[in-house]
Amino acid sequence: MDLSHPHDKFFKTWFSDSKHLTELLQVVLPPALFEKLAWATLAVHDGTFIDEEHKEHFSDLAATVDLLGESSDQSLRLYFLVEHKSYQDHGALLQILRYMVNTWSRDWRQDSKGKLTPIVPILFYHGEALKQTDHFEEMFPDDLPEVVRSYLPSFRCEVLNLTASEISDLSVSLQTQAALWAMKYSRTEFSLALEALERLVKTLGQSFLQSADFKSIEVYLFSSSTLRMDELLDLINQRLTDSLLGEEIMTTAQMLIKEGEARGKAQGEAIGEARAEAKWVARVQEEKWFMAKKLLELGLSVEQIVQTTGLDKSEVESLKG
Repeated sequence: MDLSHPHDKFFKTWFSDSKHLTELLQVVLPPALFEKLAWATLAVHDGTFIDEEHKEHFSDLAATVDLLGESSDQSLRLYFLVEHKSYQDHGALLQILRYMVNTWSRDWRQDSKGKLTPIVPILFYHGEALKQTDHFEEMFPDDLPEVVRSYLPSFRCEVLNLTASEISDLSVSLQTQAALWAMKYSRTEFSLALEALERLVKTLGQSFLQSADFKSIEVYLFSSSTLRMDELLDLINQRLTDSLLGEEIMTTAQMLIKEGEARGKAQGEAIGEARAEAKWVARVQEEKWFMAKKLLELGLSVEQIVQTTGLDKSEVESLKG
């Protein structure tokens, strides 16, 4: 499992689901626009664009939807271009403008006699800074003469600023609330994201533990946190009261440790550093012992812990008491 760029990958995975994307759009779009759209026609598309220099650019999400009561002609359809930022990027709207121009240029090459399709740009933001620009003209100096300002390109970008939002106030499903909690707090307040996940499990029941949505959130929490694995396991042990949830998360942690062990071994072989490999194995062993201690505290049997961690029975027995 590739855990690089966890924020972008989780965002794209979650909101490429049309059900979850509809929730996002309902939150960010003005009600007057939301009510005019035929949501059964919503379709997520490849967000890849090729510019004149044949360099690829990628918007995080691209989608189309038809207008209610209208024909399916392209001129009566809307594009959504959604850009995700997990950090403050002062050039985000310039990047979005490039995607908009690339989209229109592509359509114009295909049909130069047709009309351009309107684009609704959306920025999903959860960086550290509270403020995020939502009007393109704000990128220009404030003191420009009015006669000059009339020449500036102007568009509004709908922004969901997760950093400045109260998630409980957003009209989204419990699953998406948990995803948003994870994105907002995985780097800064891991325990808050963990508690939100436990509330969701208690509400939706054990079946949610086996769902793809839960696994996606769970892996994202581990891969995006800035805490060490032992610190994460300690928080899990302190904060979670649901034993099934605790056991499931511990199992996922073990899976990630094993994958990390495999990656470390491969890297060590690739660069011929036996010392680095030995150091990695020692660290993994320490994490196994730490996990075994936590599982003992949760009341799991020695046999279960042996199966989960890969430790010898004698090693687990020595940790008791």
